[in-house]
Amino acid sequence: MRAIAYFRLTGSTPDALASMEHDFKRYCTYEMHQPYQMFFTEGPGVGTSDAAFRRLVDFLESSDSQFLVTVPDASHLGGDLESIARSIVELDRLGAEIKCWDDEYPDPFQNTFNTQGIAGVSVTRSRKVKEAMEARALEGNVLGRVLYGYRAGENGNLEIVPEEAKVVELIFRLYTRDELGFRLIAQELNERGIKTRRGGSWNVVSIRDIIRNRSYIGTYERFGIRRPGMHEAIISREVFNEAAERLRSRKPTGRIVQPKPFLLSGFVYCGYCDNKMMGVTRRQSWRRKTDNRRVTGVYRYYQCQSKNNQSTCDYHTWKEDALEREALTQVKYTVLARAAGVLQDDGEEDRKREVANLRRERVRNAERLFKRAMRRAAKNEIGVREVGEYLAALDLARKSETRSDEPSDVIGVLDNWATLDLERRKDFLWEHVARIIVQDDKVEVEV
Repeated sequence: MRAIAYFRLTGSTPDALASMEHDFKRYCTYEMHQPYQMFFTEGPGVGTSDAAFRRLVDFLESSDSQFLVTVPDASHLGGDLESIARSIVELDRLGAEIKCWDDEYPDPFQNTFNTQGIAGVSVTRSRKVKEAMEARALEGNVLGRVLYGYRAGENGNLEIVPEEAKVVELIFRLYTRDELGFRLIAQELNERGIKTRRGGSWNVVSIRDIIRNRSYIGTYERFGIRRPGMHEAIISREVFNEAAERLRSRKPTGRIVQPKPFLLSGFVYCGYCDNKMMGVTRRQSWRRKTDNRRVTGVYRYYQCQSKNNQSTCDYHTWKEDALEREALTQVKYTVLARAAGVLQDDGEEDRKREVANLRRERVRNAERLFKRAMRRAAKNEIGVREVGEYLAALDLARKSETRSDEPSDVIGVLDNWATLDLERRKDFLWEHVARIIVQDDKVEVEV
């Protein structure tokens, strides 16, 4: 494959350029690529705004061929996680594959964490800490948060906490013998008044994590190290295998259906418990009595997340179409009235502070999700396109945070709402809506 080199020179001498060229050609020789062209910058800047990077982008856009873009390591693509990700996403958009010359970490996402580490943590120190933790893992010592059902003993190994162990046994019994799902198990524990270690309510994720964890049969797993019999088991291997088999049998097979996103996700809050409401898609099939043909129906609605994950709120739901129609009516009235100066309230300053806090929280949440996406990409769980979507969501959150209170072309957007795609509609909501409070019989929009 024809390969292009992009790099930053650390020195302006001919030897520095010759050294980079030598390394590039050696990489191409070992990987059996054809060296085609080099783009490099001699200044401190790297990333999508760098002049050399823009020349590379122009070259790729004007070419009908596919190229492999290579870099010495990910730091030549940017100075931090976000700038590196933006460079990778832009090159991928142009059909280029990206690789690093690093033999151990050729994947750019994996190389990013190897060169950048975690914000605020020295890469060298991080490696030393990891090596020390791996040595402790070989001994079966507790690392990080102690698993529910156990405590850290004096020798550093796991010891059973009898009261919590009974709960773990109950969870496995409800899952295997009584065949309850994760949500019903969480509901059962919450109704019995059983709390998590932190005194909170059980949810789907906490139940799932217990069912999947091999540590409950006495096996220690960390950093790819698996050592059986390192501590006392709470669950027998037979029960654990039965749970694992049921878990596998419940996984969907065949074609994976990606449901259509919900327009109001991230905006809708339950008016009774103040938790977010989440979009739910349900598919149901039945046979018609008239001709015995199988018919499938798809039902989409918003449901209180507390009920869905923790079973701690009542069954508050709205059908997707009904809630979005009512919410849009409220948005039109509230946004237009406030833009015209008609809608005033005594708590205007308090409202502005609350909205500003919500927007800052959205930015923090978008940044957290982006970093998680980068880690998933480094594990090959998602691709470049998905990372790009998280970057777009981050940009949208930042745009919403910094916008002025003067709406732009509100009337034009609302008049043409039916012709807008989902992304443009969501963009408008991010710009003008803080929260949508939903009760069973009314909807209130906060802007």
